[in-house]
Amino acid sequence: MKIRTTTRAPTNGLRTRGKVALAVAGVAATLAALQGCGSPGHEPPTPIPTPTPTPPPTQPPPEQPSNPLDNVGTAGNTLAVKIDNVGAKVQAIHQGLAQADIVYWIEVEGGQSRFLAVYDANHLPALVGPVRSARQTDIPLLQQYGHLDFVYSGAISGLIPLLDAADLRNVTPFTDPDVFTDRAVDPTFIDPHRILTAHPSVPARSLGFTFGAAPAGGSVLGTMTWHLPAASIGVRFDGRAYDVAVDGRPAWSGTATVVAQHVGIVPGLFTDHNAGHPDNEVFTRTTGSGTAEVLRDGRVWSVRWSRPDPASGTSFTLADGAAAPFATGPVLVVLVP
Repeated sequence: MKIRTTTRAPTNGLRTRGKVALAVAGVAATLAALQGCGSPGHEPPTPIPTPTPTPPPTQPPPEQPSNPLDNVGTAGNTLAVKIDNVGAKVQAIHQGLAQADIVYWIEVEGGQSRFLAVYDANHLPALVGPVRSARQTDIPLLQQYGHLDFVYSGAISGLIPLLDAADLRNVTPFTDPDVFTDRAVDPTFIDPHRILTAHPSVPARSLGFTFGAAPAGGSVLGTMTWHLPAASIGVRFDGRAYDVAVDGRPAWSGTATVVAQHVGIVPGLFTDHNAGHPDNEVFTRTTGSGTAEVLRDGRVWSVRWSRPDPASGTSFTLADGAAAPFATGPVLVVLVP
């Protein structure tokens, strides 16, 4: 039986290698000839350069929010200062009221008035004052601002626990005597820059105010005066902003918007005996809702105000329910019955 195999008889190894070498040499010569005789239409392809990655566009820095207190510049931390306002001598030495973002005119005992001024840290005067004592009204009124520095010269003993429990950084001659002038002897003033450097508060937040062009309607009104039992405040439009007079005497200029907010003024929790006789420290209710007038650009609009609770801001709406826009610039809020 024959077995079929694919094995071949061995061949001469030298002859085999020689044939392979000749074949390889022939191929190399052919390639060399082709390369040497190449025409422009048959040039080897030019290498494609690796593209350089394009860097992503530089993102602009995030814009700082506009100042929610009066729409001037950007927002900064907030500072509130209680300011005396009783008598011509005191009013003659007022400092810093024109530079405040918001000024509240508030009734105190005896039908007199005091100011509560709120400042944005990016726009501070050199001095503010004369600084006087806190009142019960200040605590809920300031709650809408969040945690802030509150500067005052003192308070009736019964009010101190409420101030300590409030969301405030209380700055007084007892806690920070060095930031008050005259060793905190009345009249005393404060440098707001030093206060906010020593005790930075939270950034200003929206109180519910809106700013923009004047709405349609309104009535022409160049001057207006409001009265408490023993005090008054008046404004006059000078063609650009409002001049403010206190108890008939010129006080400051440059207020852009004036708000007359009608509120309840009721007996407070405490009685003051500093005048030599008992005076009830009245309490102004700034939560709830009611009527108000907004004065700007020499005109006046009747509006509604609303503040559901002390932590909420105060909104002002027109008759059609739209927000009443304030003019950009300082705001004066007159709290009257």
